[in-house]
Amino acid sequence: MGMLLSGLPLTVVIMAIGFGLIGIVAAILLYAIIRRYPMGSREMIRIWEAIREGSRAYMNKQIRTIMLFTLGLAIVIAIMIYTIYTAAMNVEPGIAAREAFLTGLSTLIGGGASVAAAFFSMDASTRTNVRTTEAAKRGSLAALRVAVLGGGVLGFSVYSLSLLGLAILFLAYSLLAAGLPEMIEFRMVLDALAGFAFGASLSALFAQLGGGIYTKSADIGADLVGKIEAGIPEDDPRNPAVIADQVGDNVGDCAGRGADIFESVTAETLGGMIIGWVLYVLTHDPLFMVLPLAIGAVGVISTVAGLAAILSYKSFKEPFEPFAFGIVVTAIVSIIAYAGVVYWLFPAQWLYMLGAGAAGIIGATLVVLTTNRYTGMKSKVVRELAETSANGPALNILGGLSIGMRAVAEPIIIIAAALGISFLFGKLMPIGGMEGGWLTDFIKGVFGTALATRGMLSLTGTVMTLDGAGPITDNAAGIAEMSGLSKEIRDNLEPLDAVGNTTKALTKGYAMGSATIATLLLFQAFIQDYVAREVGITTITPSALLESMASFFNELILIKPGIIIAALIGALLPYIFSGIALKVVTQAAFKIVDEVRRQFREIPGLLDGSGKPDYY
Repeated sequence: MGMLLSGLPLTVVIMAIGFGLIGIVAAILLYAIIRRYPMGSREMIRIWEAIREGSRAYMNKQIRTIMLFTLGLAIVIAIMIYTIYTAAMNVEPGIAAREAFLTGLSTLIGGGASVAAAFFSMDASTRTNVRTTEAAKRGSLAALRVAVLGGGVLGFSVYSLSLLGLAILFLAYSLLAAGLPEMIEFRMVLDALAGFAFGASLSALFAQLGGGIYTKSADIGADLVGKIEAGIPEDDPRNPAVIADQVGDNVGDCAGRGADIFESVTAETLGGMIIGWVLYVLTHDPLFMVLPLAIGAVGVISTVAGLAAILSYKSFKEPFEPFAFGIVVTAIVSIIAYAGVVYWLFPAQWLYMLGAGAAGIIGATLVVLTTNRYTGMKSKVVRELAETSANGPALNILGGLSIGMRAVAEPIIIIAAALGISFLFGKLMPIGGMEGGWLTDFIKGVFGTALATRGMLSLTGTVMTLDGAGPITDNAAGIAEMSGLSKEIRDNLEPLDAVGNTTKALTKGYAMGSATIATLLLFQAFIQDYVAREVGITTITPSALLESMASFFNELILIKPGIIIAALIGALLPYIFSGIALKVVTQAAFKIVDEVRRQFREIPGLLDGSGKPDYY
C-alpha cells in the first residue's frame, strides 16, 4: 500500500485542509460572538423561541429523511459500481470492492456534510434574528452588523466545509490507493470523490425543494388571509400563520440555499480536478489536478476580507452600500490571492492562469452588481415599476415580467464573455508537452474555463453572507412588529428588511451565473471521463487518450466554446425582444389608463351617459 501524493502536491492538499479548518473555526467564532449579544424583552424572546422551535423541528425531520434516503442510495451506488467494474471493465474484484466502498462512503459523507452546513447555518440564523431586533434600538447600522455576523456563519461554513471535505477525502483515498499505475489510481480517487458531490447534490435537492415549498406556502397563506381578507399588517401576531412565515425564511432562504451552494462549490471544484487530471496524464504533473483545491484557499481569505469590509462601514444612505463595498473588496483580494497561488505553483504559466481566474472573478462580481440594478431599493427600474403598479395589478404583472425578461441580458453577456476570455487564456497557456495541436489547445482552453469557475467561487463566502443576512433581517422586522416595539425601531429595521429581498436576488444571480459555466465544465469533464473509459481506465496512456479524444471531439461539435457562446446569445435574444415588447405594451397601457381616468374626472356626465367621451 503506497501513497500517491508527495512533495508540492501533498503540500497543496494539506494547505487546502488547513484553510478549510480556518474557515470552520471562523464560523464557530462568529457563532460564539453572536451568542454574547443581548436578546431583548420577554415578549421578543417568546416570539423568538417559537420561530426557533419551528425551524429546528422542520430541519430535524428533513435531516432524518435526507440521511435515510442517502444511506439507501449509497448502498445501491456501491453495488452498481462493483458490478460495472468487475463485469464490464474487468477490474480486479479487490480494487473494484475498494472503489465501490469509497464511492458509497463519499456519497454518505457528502450528504451529511451538506445538511450539517445547512443546519449549522439555520441555527445561527435563528439565534441572530432576535439579537438583530435588539440591536436596532441603537440604529440601522448596529442591526446590520449583527445580521452580517449571523450571515457570516453561513458564508464560512458552506464554503469551508466543502473545501475541507474534498481535501480530506482526496488525501485519505490517496493513502489507500494501491495496485494500479499512479495516473490510474489518481483517476479512481477522483471517481470515488464523485460520490461526495452526488451526496451533496441529493441533499441540496431535498433542502432547496422542501425549504422552498415550505417558505412560499407559509408566505402566501399568511398574506392571503392576513393582508387581503383580514386587512391586518404582514407580521401581525394575531395571524396564526405568521410564525410559519418566519420559519420559512430560515429553512428556505438560509438552509435550502446553503445546501444548494454547498453542492455547487463541491461539484465545480471536483469538475476542475477531473479536467486537471487529463492535463496530468499528458504532462505527468499532478499540480494541475490539485490546483482547484489550492485556489479554494483563496475563497477563505477573500471571505475574511469581505466580511471585515462590511463590518468596518461607518454609515450608509442605503443598506446595500456596505454590501457592495464588501463584494468589491472580496473580488480585489481574490485576484491578489489567486495571483499568489498560481505564481507559487506555476511560475511559467501564472499570468495565463491569472487571466482566466480573473475573468471568472470579475464576471461574478459584475453579475452580482448588475442584479442590484434591477432589484435595489433605489433602482430606477424598481421605482418605475412602483409607479406603474399604481394603475393596478395587471400593469404590475406586465411590468415585472418585462423587467425580468430584460434583466437576463447583462448576466448572460457577462458569462459568455468570461467563458470566451478564460478559454482563450487557457488555450494560449504554454505547457511543456502540449504544444502545436488543436486538441491540446482545446484541452488547455477547457482547463482555463475550470480556472474561471474556481475564480467565481472565491466570492461564495461573501455572497452567502449577504444571503444569510436576508432572512435574519426579515425575521428581526417580524419580531419587532409582533412584540409591539416602537415605530422608531421598526423604521430602523425596515430598510434592512427591504434590502434582504435584494440579497436573495443577488445570490440567485450569482448561483445561476457560476452554475452556467460550471455546467459546461462538468459536461466537458463528463466527455473526457467517457473518452477515458472508452480507452480503458485501467490501461490508459497519453497517446491513446489523445487519439480517442480527437475522434470523439470531431463528431461532437456542441462542446466547442464558440458553439456554446453562440447558443447562450441565441437563447438570450427571445427574452430581450419579448421584454422590450412587454415594456412598450405596459407603457402604452399606462398612458391609456391615465387618459381614461382624466376623461372620467374632467368630462361632466361621462359615467352616467349624458356626456360624450373623446375617442380620439
